[in-house]
Amino acid sequence: MKELHEYSADFEIMSFDVDGQGCAHLSALMNYLQDTARLHSIRENFSVFDLQERGVTWVISRYHLLISRYPEMGEKITVKTWASGKHSFYALREFEISDHCQNRILAATSSWMIIDLKDRRPVKINDLFSDELILNKRVLADDFPVLPAVEQLDFKSEFRVLFEDLDFNRHVNNVVYSRWAVEGMPPEVLFSSRPVELEINYRAEAFYGDSIEVITQKPQKENMAWLQQIYNLSTGKEVARLRSIWE
Repeated sequence: MKELHEYSADFEIMSFDVDGQGCAHLSALMNYLQDTARLHSIRENFSVFDLQERGVTWVISRYHLLISRYPEMGEKITVKTWASGKHSFYALREFEISDHCQNRILAATSSWMIIDLKDRRPVKINDLFSDELILNKRVLADDFPVLPAVEQLDFKSEFRVLFEDLDFNRHVNNVVYSRWAVEGMPPEVLFSSRPVELEINYRAEAFYGDSIEVITQKPQKENMAWLQQIYNLSTGKEVARLRSIWE
């Protein structure tokens, strides 16, 4: 049997991926995760290119990240990923980022779907996704419950989908949603802290030229989490829901 489980890729934190303090942006870290998943899927002949020949493609449904440290410009990191399970319409994928001392600085779990390219509907994954790919190990125990909605509007921001926001599937890349969420935070939070935990539920697609609105609720006394919802004003649909903790 082929060795199909873990895949690792090395990266260097580049100058265009860091903030004003010289640390990697959240979106940069998520891009490294995404590219490692891409390389893994190419190795196993299960990439978006392979799936397009069958008239389907990958889309992400959920992300849950824990970040213990943001790497700095010039720092070398290793990203490891593997498929950890599948059920009906969903496939699970885990991630770890380690520094040059092999200390884990990020852990993430994610849930993915395969959709039909014509009608954009989910396709059952069991017949498309081999059991040989699965390593039954989770880095975060999360069954992805529904994230809470914003109940109190504290902040609001608007954006427009740019050409550079689109991915190979010609819809907004999943990492862009996290960037919108970060930009939707109040400046005093952005310049004093970083997200150390982030959960995202992707609920609908967005496309070039769409108008986007991010609504944000600050933490309540009994909860340290920020809540956000992202709406596509062009369609009226909620496209993402997020919960995050900043320190």
